[in-house]
Amino acid sequence: MRVITGFAILLIGVLPAAAAERVIGLVSLPEVFGGGPCATFEPEEIPLHASPADGKPIAAIRVDKNWSFAPHGGCDGLKVSVHRGAAKEELPTREFDYEMPGAIAIDRRDGWIKIRLHDGAGWLKPSVVDRFMPLSDLYEEFVGVTSINKSFTARLVSAPGMVRGPILPQVMPSQPVRVAEIRDEWVKVELLNNSVCTAADNGPPEVIATGWLPLHDSNGEPSIWFSSRGC
Repeated sequence: MRVITGFAILLIGVLPAAAAERVIGLVSLPEVFGGGPCATFEPEEIPLHASPADGKPIAAIRVDKNWSFAPHGGCDGLKVSVHRGAAKEELPTREFDYEMPGAIAIDRRDGWIKIRLHDGAGWLKPSVVDRFMPLSDLYEEFVGVTSINKSFTARLVSAPGMVRGPILPQVMPSQPVRVAEIRDEWVKVELLNNSVCTAADNGPPEVIATGWLPLHDSNGEPSIWFSSRGC
């Protein structure tokens, strides 16, 4: 009994998050970020609502300053904020491609997407140019440059939800992995000895262990993430 209890304690860290609003993907918003770095575009306001189809918006995403172009080339200065009355705040984002930020999605319902804000959350109705990218698509697109999140540590388990079983290796922050499958709130990964980015010095990545991890940590953050800028 003592051994079983100790092993159960060992695996507590790999149980999925229950209460936190979990990141389910990213949303491209060309209306405020354009179609790419330095791409010229006409900004459009994106209304945010307290719930899907609730009528009057509670806030709006706006471009405060559009790209400025230097005579010698290059651009800078795009500023995007969430406006609530007279107040404004930065919109939390993550890159889904090189210098291409996307809003952080935490829920979907009836054609609406709930995104994370600096203070709370808001619902938007995606336009025809907006694109929702679930975690599964992002991991598939960035295979080879995916790794354990810097804030996450846990042991692999042999099946989703398992709290007893063989002791498998512990994953460490920034350790390279390859995603094999996502099942509900669990992700099956192949743990690699090195990244494709260091293959020239260390040889091609080799699988050293395979197992399951919770898809999110206790704060709702993904347990693994990818490098949007490659190596």
